[in-house]
Amino acid sequence: MSATARLAEFVIKTTPRECPDAAVAQVRRAALDTLGVMLAGAGEPAAIAVRRVVSAESGTPLCTVVGTSLRAAPTWAALANGTAGHAHDFDDTNFALMGHPSAPLLAAALAAAEAETASGRDVVLAYLIGFEISAALGIALNPDHYTRGWHATSSIGTLGCAAAAAKILGLDAGQTRHALGVAASLASGLKENFGSMTKPFHAGHAARNGVFAALLAREGFTSSETALDGTQGYAAAFSQTKLGADAFDALGSRWQILASGIAVKPYPSCALTHAAIDALLALRTEHRLGADQVEDVEVGVNQVVPEVLRHNQPSTGLEKKFSMQFCAAEALATGRVEIASFEEGATGAGTRRLMDRVRMVVDPTLPDGLEQHAWSRVTVRLRDGRTLASPPRGASGHPDQPLTDAQLRAKFLGCATPVLGGDEAEGVAEQLAHLEDVPDIRVLTSRLAAALE
Repeated sequence: MSATARLAEFVIKTTPRECPDAAVAQVRRAALDTLGVMLAGAGEPAAIAVRRVVSAESGTPLCTVVGTSLRAAPTWAALANGTAGHAHDFDDTNFALMGHPSAPLLAAALAAAEAETASGRDVVLAYLIGFEISAALGIALNPDHYTRGWHATSSIGTLGCAAAAAKILGLDAGQTRHALGVAASLASGLKENFGSMTKPFHAGHAARNGVFAALLAREGFTSSETALDGTQGYAAAFSQTKLGADAFDALGSRWQILASGIAVKPYPSCALTHAAIDALLALRTEHRLGADQVEDVEVGVNQVVPEVLRHNQPSTGLEKKFSMQFCAAEALATGRVEIASFEEGATGAGTRRLMDRVRMVVDPTLPDGLEQHAWSRVTVRLRDGRTLASPPRGASGHPDQPLTDAQLRAKFLGCATPVLGGDEAEGVAEQLAHLEDVPDIRVLTSRLAAALE
C-alpha cells in the first residue's frame, strides 16, 4: 500500500467512535485558542491585504470571513481566515510538526463545513484527522525537512488540511488519495520569509490549498498513486528521509494530539523566544530588576534557533517577533510581551537600550529532542557584579506546562472581546466548550462576523 493510500484509508475509516475523549477535549481548547487569535488578527495588515484580494476575486459567498462582514467562497474564506489566525504569531504549535497546526486546520475545516452545512462534530473529527496526518508526516520528515528551510505549517500542513476537507466533503477512498496527491504538489512555504507578511500567509495558503485539492478531487481530478513516496514524490523532494512502510502504523492508535500535544502560546512571538521570556520575567519579578541594572544577557539556544530568530536589529513589528534581542529586552524592560508590544512606535527607551546587551548563543549542552528545540537557558549579568541564571527549560503553554482552562479562556476573551464585544465573546467561548454538539457549524460561524471589511 502506498503512503498516499495509507493516509487515505485513515481519513475514510476514522469515525468519532475511535477518537478518545481526551483528544476531543484538546480540539475544544485548540478551537477556543485559534478563533481568539483569528479574531485578533483580522485587523492586521497581512489579513487586510489578503481580504482585499478575496473581496475582488471571490465567488459564491458561502463562508464567513472571521471578524469581518465579508463572506466568500470556501477556498477564499480558508485563505483569509488562515492568514488572520497566524497574523500575530499567537497561534498554537506542535513539536512533531515543527509548525502551527490549528490556524490552517481550523480555517480549512470551518470553510468546508459551512459550504457543506456540516456539524460541529464533523469539524472536530476533520480537525483530528488533519492534525494526526500532519504530525505523522512531521515525525517522518523532520527535523531534516524543517532545517532545509521549509515552513512545515504550510509545506506539511497543506496535506493535513486536504485530509480534513476531504473528510467533511465526504470523499471516497480514491478521491481522498487524489486530494492528498494534489495537495502534495501544492505544498510550499519558505522559512526565509519569517518576519514578513508572507509567514502568516503560509497558514492561509495551506488552508486554501487543502480545501482546493479536496474540491478538485470531488470533481474527478487525479494525481499519482505514489505522489508522497515515489522516487520523485513529496518526501524525496522535501526531505532526505524516506517514507518507510511503517511510517504511518501508529495512526489511530497513538494519537499525536495527546502524545506530542499542543503548545499554546502565552506570547505573540515566535515559540523559540518563549522559554527565554518566561525565564527573564521570573528573574525580573524575583529580583525586582530594572533595565538600567542589567549589564548583559546571554540566552543559550538549540542549534536550529539562530536561522529562525534571525532579526538581531528588527525594524518592523513582524521582525521583532523573530528577534531574541527584542523579546528578551522587552520582557526585562517592561515585564510583559503582548500584542501591543509589537505595534509601531511601541518600543520604549529601556527596551532599545537593552537590545544591544542581549546575546544569543548556541548551547550544545541543551537537550536536542524535537520537543526540546524550543528550550533555552538564560544568564543575566548585573552592573553590581551579580550574575543571575535560569537553567535550561521549556516554556509555559508547552504540553508539560499547559495553560489552565482559566488562562486559556482569558487569552481568548482578551483577543475576541475588542472584536465581538464582551457578551458575544463570552457566548462564543461557552459554545466552543461544546463544539461537538453544535448541530450546524453556521450556528457558530454566524457569531464570528464583525464590523471589519
